[in-house]
Amino acid sequence: MSKRSIHWRANLPDTTSGPRIALIHGLAAGKHMERHLLTFLRAAGYADTSLYSNHLSPARVADDLAHAAKEGRPIVLVGYSQGGSQVLKVAKQLYKRGIEIDLVVSLAAGGLGRFYFPQWGFNMRRIPAGIKRYLNYYAAKDLLGTDLLPVLNLARADSRDTYLENIGYPQSAGVDHFKIVTCYPTARVLPEVQTLFLDRLLKELELLT
Repeated sequence: MSKRSIHWRANLPDTTSGPRIALIHGLAAGKHMERHLLTFLRAAGYADTSLYSNHLSPARVADDLAHAAKEGRPIVLVGYSQGGSQVLKVAKQLYKRGIEIDLVVSLAAGGLGRFYFPQWGFNMRRIPAGIKRYLNYYAAKDLLGTDLLPVLNLARADSRDTYLENIGYPQSAGVDHFKIVTCYPTARVLPEVQTLFLDRLLKELELLT
């Protein structure tokens, strides 16, 4: 893979243990996700966290994760905005190869983002088999990534083996399309984002180590 395809790859040795984490950013959101979630997770001790573009094909992301999965390492996918849809496509690619994903987190994948042509005809609220745990985050204040009709924000799993949570921030929480993944400076992180997302994500990852 070229450096243009993967801009923020961890490139750790094969002997690395613990979860292999793949972040997928949305349109023009690479730097935002790099400054926030990528930095946050690496600082928390998850050095094998890579950031991928939403323009990279799901099959190529799956290629990059397959070796770690076959070594028995947990696989975690976290997608923001357009990336929140792409993580499901990556999960499908991995499942075709007999690989289950331990945790998938989708943030702000809906709203006006549905009109971006790569998502035409794709149901980002239908969670495919092969995902053990799925967390779906959306915010009432976020028109870019949240549907106006509340029921359209609720994800549903194809498999009964998938544990699924729909986590919605109310309008009063003040969570918009950018603050939903904001980690720094800590004084500006919204309390609901800290407790419902950042703290929760670290707890979920701790269970995989």
